Amino acid sequence: MSDQSWVAGDRYGAFLRFYVATMPQAAEDGWQAMQQFERLSPEQKEPGHWYRYTGQPGLIEVQADHSGEWHADGKLPEGVDPSLVVEIPPGEPAPTLLDNMLAILGQVPAHLPNHAEIVQIMDTLKDLPTPERSARLVKGFQQTLASVPPVAEEQIKFLEQASQQMVGTELLVGRARGYDAAGVLMVTAIARELAKLSPQACSALLAKAAAWDLVAIDEMASRLIEGCWGLKLSAQLTAALDSLRGQGEKTIEAARKGSYPEGKPELLLEIYYGSLLQAVPYLLGANAGYFKLSKAPNLSEDDLDAFTHKADTSEEKLVRMTTALQYAVQDVDRSRLASKRAQVAALLKSDPKKAQALVNEIVDLEFFYPPVFKAVLMGGGATPVGASPAG
Repeated sequence: MSDQSWVAGDRYGAFLRFYVATMPQAAEDGWQAMQQFERLSPEQKEPGHWYRYTGQPGLIEVQADHSGEWHADGKLPEGVDPSLVVEIPPGEPAPTLLDNMLAILGQVPAHLPNHAEIVQIMDTLKDLPTPERSARLVKGFQQTLASVPPVAEEQIKFLEQASQQMVGTELLVGRARGYDAAGVLMVTAIARELAKLSPQACSALLAKAAAWDLVAIDEMASRLIEGCWGLKLSAQLTAALDSLRGQGEKTIEAARKGSYPEGKPELLLEIYYGSLLQAVPYLLGANAGYFKLSKAPNLSEDDLDAFTHKADTSEEKLVRMTTALQYAVQDVDRSRLASKRAQVAALLKSDPKKAQALVNEIVDLEFFYPPVFKAVLMGGGATPVGASPAG
């Protein structure tokens, strides 16, 4: 593969992961907001500012360590200098993520043997955000579930296989959204817990779910939560959602501390970001489920506090993952990484401790790269593709 082809493939992969992580429209909105932010001056983009997008009520606080916090009420805390608020004007819309991906795929010559496959991928990407496509997906899922023998063990086996297929293949290649995968994971986790209590009741409920009139797979999970709550199965629901959150956290940890191909730095981030993408549906399912429970009727104060806290903490991790995927799109040519390496190299000559602190900030907070990149930034290790050595 030529360098040019590799760069195009790297760009496509970054765009695709961000596009499918939750849902395409959310990614497109974030992409446009990102382009608006990039039009600001370097001084305005420095950490320590508050930002408001024109026409939107909320404020975004970006602290010195590059961490951000959303303030929905749009009010500055007492003592904060109003001059720190930067208004972000809309400007002209940028080419969408979909436009970018189609442009990359459109560069594949028509005479190549895989061109028909490329055309099919392009059609899939255009179809992915549509309600019709969500309806077809859930209908196919229900039909297959209904065809499985009405025995909890067999139904759960099918759900586990569907979960693995959705997270391990369909999401990664752009044939499913994060919410689709999250829906299947939620249904599977709930079914497992119900089967521990009563295999017969679990099987009967799944049979009903296969006949519901639904518009998306995650709606099936939402209705299962409602039904189980009405049957006073809060313990089973909590256990199911806790398992999803735990699996998401394990996936993140494995990605952060995983082993990567030696001598092939161009594969490191591709593998890493793919793993982060696979963590998203677990956190998405946990967050959606906890939030749903926090709005359930007849909640005790303890349950309300617990579900709200779990919804908030899972959302924080979810935002961290999607932000990391967004950074990958922002720095798809690794130019920002190269700039950071230059900053670190300069600091190493004068203050190694400050250089190490900067590296920790870049890797752990700003870019959320795998920890092995700390050695790269400090001047050791292999150079990632697109990031020429500083100096």
